[in-house]
Amino acid sequence: MTAADDRHLTDEGFSAPLSGAQRAHVARCTSCQQRRDNLDALQRALRALPRIAEPPDGALALLEMPARSPPRRRLRGVLGVAAMLAALVATHYGFRGGTEVMDTALAQEIALDHLHYERRIDAAEIRGTREEVVDYFEQTLSMRPHLPEIEATRVLGGKRCRIGGTWTALVWFERADAWLSLFALPSPKVVRRGCVEAAGVNVCGAHDPRGGSRILAGKLPQPEMLRLIDESLE
Repeated sequence: MTAADDRHLTDEGFSAPLSGAQRAHVARCTSCQQRRDNLDALQRALRALPRIAEPPDGALALLEMPARSPPRRRLRGVLGVAAMLAALVATHYGFRGGTEVMDTALAQEIALDHLHYERRIDAAEIRGTREEVVDYFEQTLSMRPHLPEIEATRVLGGKRCRIGGTWTALVWFERADAWLSLFALPSPKVVRRGCVEAAGVNVCGAHDPRGGSRILAGKLPQPEMLRLIDESLE
């Protein structure tokens, strides 16, 4: 055994097959065992990430770099793959959990529609009970939006409207003298549950588990708006 064989292994040291002496060192060195276990856990976690894009050009070649390559070249290869993986992970989680709730143009359109019809109950195509409003949309749009009882709110009426070029069910509510516009979109338009502000209006959205998206517009505080949209989906 040489002195080099009995030294602690660095992270890049585990990228090549270990000699017998190095394996013997790891077997009795808790520090190297911990480093090896951490690297193994990282590799398992990376493999478990959902595939959202094909590996960048050259990534697989770097991963398959022969162990006989000079250590410095192997290290550059490992670092290159790590950088590529970091970019992929950042892209994945930036899209899934970033600040964007919905497309800005969609939020603006929703807010302006809300402001245009605010307090204009005469624009309603249907006024009546929740069941009557839902029946109307089933007859006119071939969709039956889920519309449960929402605490301390009153259904004022509803109408068909075009949002993003798609016919959508719009229902107006009143809560604590605040006018609320609930849009039941037939297609998925919301990136994640949350709120944005557009034209002075809070626009909050969520995925509808029954299909499509649910967007609520009004001037109540955002936490209250999110609570109401959650209730509308129960």
